[in-house]
Amino acid sequence: MSADFDRDQLLDIFVAEAGDDMERFWKALHPEGKGRPEPAEVAEFHAVGHKLKGAALLYGFPGLGQLGALLEETLEHVQEMSPSQWPVAFEVIRDIVASFRHQVARIGRGEGEDASLVDGFVQRCAQFLPAASADDSAQCLPIATEPADDYLLPVMDEEVLSYFAPEAEEYLNTIQTLLQRLELDLSDAETIHQLYRVAHTLKGSAYTVGFQVVGDVAFPIETCMIAVREGAAVIGPQWIATIRHAVDVMRSLMARDAQQLPRLRQDVPCMKTMLRELEQGMTQAPQVDAPAASSSSVAGEEALPPAAKPLNPAAQSSEPNHPAELSEAYLIPMLDAEVISYFAPEAQEYLESLETDLLRVDKDAANPDIIHQLFRTAHTLKGSAYTVGFQSIGDLTHHIEDFMGAVREGRLKFLPGHTDVLLRAIDVIRALMRRDPSLVTRTRHRFAASLQELKGLGEAAPTGVHEPVMSSQTEAVIALDVQEAEPAEPVNAAEGKAGEEREVIRVSRDRLERLLNLVGELVIDRGRLEQRLRTLDQLATQVLANKNRLTDAVRTFEDKHTFSFQPSPTTQGEAMPQGFPGVSDFGSLEFDKYDDFNILARRISEVTADISESMSQLSGSIHRAQDDMGSLQQLTLGMRDEIARARMVPIGTPFTRFRRAAREMARATGKDVNLVTSGEHTEIDTGVVERLVDPLVHLVRNAVYHGIEPAAVRRVQGKPETGTIYLHAAHRGNSVLIEVEDDGAGLDIAKIKAKAVKLGLVRQDVAETLPESEVIKFIFLPGFSTADAVGDQAGRGVGMDVVKRVIETMNGHIEVESVRGQGTKFTMHLPLTLLIATALLVRVGKDRYAIPLPSVREVTMSTASTLQHMGDRQVVQIGDEAIEVYPLGSLIRREAGITDGVSPVVIVRTSTGALGCAVDELLGRQEIVIKSLGGLKPYERSVFGGATIDPEGRVVLVLDVSRLTTREYQETMSIAQDSSVAAIEDATGHSEPKASAPSALPLLLIDDSLSIRKFVGRMLEAAGYTVETATDGEEGCRKAMVQAYQLIITDLEMPKLNGYEVIQALRARPQTHATPILVMTTRAGEKHRQMAVSVGASGYIAKPVEERALIQEVRKWTGVEARAEK
Repeated sequence: MSADFDRDQLLDIFVAEAGDDMERFWKALHPEGKGRPEPAEVAEFHAVGHKLKGAALLYGFPGLGQLGALLEETLEHVQEMSPSQWPVAFEVIRDIVASFRHQVARIGRGEGEDASLVDGFVQRCAQFLPAASADDSAQCLPIATEPADDYLLPVMDEEVLSYFAPEAEEYLNTIQTLLQRLELDLSDAETIHQLYRVAHTLKGSAYTVGFQVVGDVAFPIETCMIAVREGAAVIGPQWIATIRHAVDVMRSLMARDAQQLPRLRQDVPCMKTMLRELEQGMTQAPQVDAPAASSSSVAGEEALPPAAKPLNPAAQSSEPNHPAELSEAYLIPMLDAEVISYFAPEAQEYLESLETDLLRVDKDAANPDIIHQLFRTAHTLKGSAYTVGFQSIGDLTHHIEDFMGAVREGRLKFLPGHTDVLLRAIDVIRALMRRDPSLVTRTRHRFAASLQELKGLGEAAPTGVHEPVMSSQTEAVIALDVQEAEPAEPVNAAEGKAGEEREVIRVSRDRLERLLNLVGELVIDRGRLEQRLRTLDQLATQVLANKNRLTDAVRTFEDKHTFSFQPSPTTQGEAMPQGFPGVSDFGSLEFDKYDDFNILARRISEVTADISESMSQLSGSIHRAQDDMGSLQQLTLGMRDEIARARMVPIGTPFTRFRRAAREMARATGKDVNLVTSGEHTEIDTGVVERLVDPLVHLVRNAVYHGIEPAAVRRVQGKPETGTIYLHAAHRGNSVLIEVEDDGAGLDIAKIKAKAVKLGLVRQDVAETLPESEVIKFIFLPGFSTADAVGDQAGRGVGMDVVKRVIETMNGHIEVESVRGQGTKFTMHLPLTLLIATALLVRVGKDRYAIPLPSVREVTMSTASTLQHMGDRQVVQIGDEAIEVYPLGSLIRREAGITDGVSPVVIVRTSTGALGCAVDELLGRQEIVIKSLGGLKPYERSVFGGATIDPEGRVVLVLDVSRLTTREYQETMSIAQDSSVAAIEDATGHSEPKASAPSALPLLLIDDSLSIRKFVGRMLEAAGYTVETATDGEEGCRKAMVQAYQLIITDLEMPKLNGYEVIQALRARPQTHATPILVMTTRAGEKHRQMAVSVGASGYIAKPVEERALIQEVRKWTGVEARAEK
């Protein structure tokens, strides 16, 4: 092996290692969800600089070595930098990493390094390293001369440039248009969001095609828009002017004119400095403008830190007056875990009480009882927070208490806008209660803004009310009239209730669950003991039957031999037996004589009598034990029910959230809505409530937005101008019934049919004949929406699939009734608890399975008269309804089949309707305790939702019926496909390797960026794959319905349907349930990765993609080598 070969091989290793390290560092510099990481988040990479410095010098690259040294030294001092220095240092660090990556790529191509790039970075680093003055941070320092040409005018493929240039021009024009709109209304949230989306897409496209300088300019624009969108900053005229200047610079870069290089060398770094200063200004807004101190203020009082604020509520002067003063220790104090364990639920109750009363006082501001209750609740929460040491919550609640006290005393009047300010303060307190360090920056700004709003409550017009000025008539139209189910409690009643609540002992939910699990084990053991008693009873019955047989035999034997006599002597030689004196005086007929045989007969008779008596006592004892076992069963079930009831909460607890959601949606849509609730005291398991809140909020918002018509329309239709939404809950046996009903327009059946036909879900001729009940089912399909434009509020059906799936995973089901022009009603049937269920046990082969009873519609027996064959399908006819029947064994991947004889069929409710499951035997109904399957990999995506233990100690898997339909179609299609392949193989006389079959199928690339579709598509085509593209998620789903693909690659952030919705839709359809789906996105964070995997993604790769890594990942999921490589 030659030395040159050794060096080339080692150089490849260096390039690969340096590239990986820089790629990792680059991602750390661009964390998802925020524009710039904190210094502590990147400081650890100083070791990377140190390592690469040594390796570069070892391989003879002094320029890279010096860059590594600069990187190392800078990162060692980042945590010592001031807040004003860090943005400058961040830009320099990012540019060093970008140049390092560029130089490593050049070395990998054999072009060598360019050492002249170091001088510029040395000069830039000098401004914030210890030896330099921090005053130089605002200077516009040039980037190195020679590398600037490669950076400002990179070498790009003409084809790539041909499609990137017009796309970038379109993005820049869009930014200009949005800036003009934003000048007219600086608070236009939709325009701000669109600006963020366009900047994000332009940045991603530029980085993907290799035009890094454009991405570097677009990146801070995206960062600024994130800050504005999240409320961390307020946009102003300076922002708009700076971004407009940035657009001009990017246009000059896109012109790729070498004659403009001298000007660009000055414009680009100056532009980046302006954007950096814009980001610096972002961290200073919004500020809390503290009132000027009076002349009587105590000297030095304003300088007290937040942590030094006295617990005396009267001490107001030490409150924090600037977001920068709100330290992390103040916002997220270090509290004992035990303290948090009892303070958190208590605080949550107080917050819910505050929220409920605020929504009540919003409609009855003159009610003194509500005002007094608000004051008392705020006072109690404040005291609790100060007591446990959660001062930030105490400070914020103190302002609420002061304001409500002033209203109670008549010094202030409660105005309509005050409710919004106080509700936002409650949201901030909830954010503080989450104690999430990753959100501390955002929480700091929200806290400061809320503090400023609360201070302004004493003014004539409340601060923080951002709605436009409207007339009193308009305010009346958009107000939400929330009708309370009960009148406000008088003060003495409230105090009495509080006295009762003091007797409550708090027990953690985990402990209750452990107790419930122990009771569940007791129920199982009791069932096992019952089984033993039944077995013993059966044995006793058998012994009794055998005893009766023995008794009969003994009686016959006794009759023959008990009183038999020996014959009299017949000869003189025979003498009478010797005995007691005088025996000779009796004749043979006067004296019985017994031999051993007679004695045996008598003893057998006596033993039989004893056995009969013992068996009678044993049977009595068994029956008494069974009675005792029945009593034990009642006690055990009673204890189980009581512990389960301890986990239950009134469903009215989250009703406050629904009122608030309806209120906000009514105000946003300008409608007058009356929310009527009933059944608030209906109790349901806390686990069910937690999972039910989001679906119910979605249904309530949908009812306001889509169901209730505007007042003018209702007036024309003869309806009251105020629309009504009914939210009702009630117990129905062992389940809970929840209804969400509105008196609005009802579902537009014709529009749903048209949309279903357009999406290819049903043919036009079939759609015309479908009954309304079948048409309504379309709204539960993923991504189905009849809205003209899908947004945060629009799109009835967007999210309805999630609502249905959540309910079905809890072994519940949802029904819809709608009358056009009269309204819509959603009815949900849910179990009381998720841990205990009544199930139907069935046998398939040798195994037993449990089907939750709420999922069972009915049970029938398939006979020749009811079971029909329609092609390759089997159908059971029940009344006028034909229900498909499949062997349950095939649905759960076990060998089983339907015979033409009599077999039980369990009709279950699935997401697509009724489905018949043929089983071998019905084993009866049983109360079961459902255990989680935990992290067992084979069951992660199976049809099983848990497991239980039967009385005989065997593990029984519990079916999740909501997943059966997808499994059934997958199995059916798999069998059909295998049959087709086998038929082809038989016809041709030979079989092709199965791995080669998918190579004929194309790949589908879904991305809203033309550049990425072209760039990535060309990579895949060069590797020998056939590629089809889709411009958004909706088009991708349509294509996947009519064409089979061996792999689907999708972006996450796209219009119409985002990547998560695309994955959910594809996984819900039989055609694409098993198709590998690869996510390709700039969102490289673990949160997005886990969410994508949880909804069904097969793989995940971050942009900008590297060709080798992309092809390797594609081959991993296609399972075949590309044709170009064969």
